[in-house]
This record gives sequence, C-alpha cells and structure tokens, in this order.
Amino acid sequence: MKKQFITILILFTMLALLSACSTQSNLTDTKWQLTSLAGKTPLPDTNATLYFSKDAIGGNDGCNTYGGSYTATRDTISFGNDIFSTMMYCTDDIAVQYQAYYDTLNQAATYKITDGSLSLFDANGIVLAEFTANKD
Repeated sequence: MKKQFITILILFTMLALLSACSTQSNLTDTKWQLTSLAGKTPLPDTNATLYFSKDAIGGNDGCNTYGGSYTATRDTISFGNDIFSTMMYCTDDIAVQYQAYYDTLNQAATYKITDGSLSLFDANGIVLAEFTANKD
C-alpha cells in the first residue's frame, strides 16, 4: 500500500512539473497598445498596436499597417524576418519612432504579461517596449 501511494505521489509530481514547463504561448488572440518604447512615451496622435494570432502578428506602427510572423513559448519570443508594412507618408518624427518599433521587435527575446500589460525584453533582460491590453 505504501509503495502504491509513493508511486501515485511521484506521478502527480511529474505531471505538475510537466504542466509548469509548458511550451505554449499565452499570446494567441491578444491585442496590445504601445505605451512605452525604449522608456519613452509614444508620440502624440500615434496609436501603435500589436495583435497576435496563432502564427502571425499584425497592427499599426503609428503610421502604417504591418504584419508578419512570430514564434513564442511560455516566455520567449522571436519575430520573423518577414515583417511587412504599408508605405504611407509619415512625418520624420513618426518615421523615427516606427523604425525604433521595428528594431524593438527584432531585438525582443523574452516577454512577460502581468496585470493587463505586455513587456518585451532583449536578451539581457532590458525592457524594450511596454503595452497595455487593447479591448478592441
């Protein structure tokens, strides 16, 4: 009886550990609005957004609509080299901001979702960008 109890306890412990190590991303079907880029508030009248589907991202960079691919696990993220965007005319300030935004996506290595906020970090753990949940 004692041996069965120990075997069951070991099985439950292993299942709990395996579920904690899930490789599933919790980003699918989420929508975010940029609130901070490299520690700065986005320019007024720009509405940069980031939407995640199962295998793709999309949104607005503050001037242009964009899309592309990404891969993510429980806390790691990588945006594909296939990001594309429309080519609307934007002021120089906005163009500098959206280029920094794309650079941020390319540098992102990990992410964290806490209390309705998404943070992207580089490989050294430095915050690159922060977003709030977008209910649209």
